[in-house]
Amino acid sequence: MKSKFLYMKFLGLLLVIIGFSYSLTSFNNFFSFIFKTRIFNENLNIFLTSIGLIVPLYVFVYGVYFYFYTDFNIVKINKFIFISNLLFFIIGILMFLFKYLYTINNVLIFQIFEFIHMSMVPCLLVVSILGLFGCFKYKY
Repeated sequence: MKSKFLYMKFLGLLLVIIGFSYSLTSFNNFFSFIFKTRIFNENLNIFLTSIGLIVPLYVFVYGVYFYFYTDFNIVKINKFIFISNLLFFIIGILMFLFKYLYTINNVLIFQIFEFIHMSMVPCLLVVSILGLFGCFKYKY
């Protein structure tokens, strides 16, 4: 097996682990807010914050896809891998801006990433940079 396939398989496995763990954490925070066992903010818009739960779930599903199909047909999934890694980088930057820099919780757009754990920001940024590096290095 070539080194690029090993690198991409390892990155896919890392995406699966990160996506699964943060999906469990995010949904646990979401359900503990719904059942009133944990209080985040009293003025949360529950529909808007549930949109943010798609991000860790997408990381998990994309990790499974990435793990199984990186060595299957490189020509067809080339653009999808690059666009998804670029999307992860942009989402990581947005999460960094919304969760770390702004402390305004009453503005609706800042509530999207409320239930996602703070440590997902550096994980998403590192994984997206590793994915973009793999795309450029191995000509994906």
